[in-house]
Amino acid sequence: MIRHAEAEGNLYRRAHGHANGLVTGRGYMQIGRLRERFKDEKIHAVYSSDLSRAYVTAAALSEPRGLPIIKTKQLREVDFGVWEDMAWGNLEYFETEKNSLFSMDPARWSVEGSEDFEDVVARMTQYIVEAAKRHDGETIAVFSHGFAIRVFFCRLMGLKSSESRKVLYCDNTAVALLLYDDGELTIEYQSDNSHLDTESSTFAHQSWWRAKQSWTSENLRYMPLDEVRDSELLKSYENEAGERPAAEKEYAAFLTNEPVGLLGISEMPAGDAERLVSQNPQLSEEVKAGKAGWIKYIYLKPDHRRMNFGVQLIGQAVTDFRKHRKELLCLAAPAGSTIVRFCCKYGFEIVCEAEDKSLLLKNIKNW
Repeated sequence: MIRHAEAEGNLYRRAHGHANGLVTGRGYMQIGRLRERFKDEKIHAVYSSDLSRAYVTAAALSEPRGLPIIKTKQLREVDFGVWEDMAWGNLEYFETEKNSLFSMDPARWSVEGSEDFEDVVARMTQYIVEAAKRHDGETIAVFSHGFAIRVFFCRLMGLKSSESRKVLYCDNTAVALLLYDDGELTIEYQSDNSHLDTESSTFAHQSWWRAKQSWTSENLRYMPLDEVRDSELLKSYENEAGERPAAEKEYAAFLTNEPVGLLGISEMPAGDAERLVSQNPQLSEEVKAGKAGWIKYIYLKPDHRRMNFGVQLIGQAVTDFRKHRKELLCLAAPAGSTIVRFCCKYGFEIVCEAEDKSLLLKNIKNW
């Protein structure tokens, strides 16, 4: 049993259950290492959740063997209901009690439209047992999701929901080995990410999952920009970057109560971006067709950089524009600047350069 590779929800720190988050650059690195880990193993069938982050990961084992991926909703992540695609930072802050229940006692957690703990356990258990029965004496690979795997193991280990934190958290592409014999499932090992190194492991870049005496949030929350409330943050931006560009929608980002960043987005380009678009005919047509959304500015206070917060701001822009069926996320920035290097690290590509400006593009279509 294998958890999917790192996907947008893991990177952007958002609640992705049935939301169809794309696999990230690090996720594809994990997929390559997973393929190498299993290169000499005999596998007879590959089963996967029908969400793309799972079946894209499953291809690591199916493709080298010429096996089809058997996709099913029964192996999906929990349905988060109204929480789908919300920032974990907002849920921690505004839904504190329910957020705590989700982690500490998920059988008592529910929100509007969400899936029940027992239903997740039941569908996972039923499908895995039935698959095991079909493959007596064989080895199968089953690809699923973090919460779904944890609650399945919680029940398999005879733990109460309130004891679910005794189940090991599962890194992206971590492996568990189960044996099915005489009607009984047993766990040989779980949460094994030994095929990953520090560069490729998602957990190596996060600390929320570690056992520690005091918990500190690593997740940003977002509020519409307020010129009065956020005056100090705006002053910090202006001192460093000058006058901020006009944007149709503006956010202030907070780490719990501390203001740390700004994001401005619009549906249309302006200024340097318009000039660069006009020099790229294909992109110009896509912009005219309303397929692109634009980051007008993105900013983090200096003492919060290189801490995995900037990519969360990108995630907020992606979420907003997908709601409006945008397929591309774009921005213009000074050529060779820190912002260009940062964005290229997270899936943007330079599509045009002129007059010391770079035009960057990221495909965000997930349907």
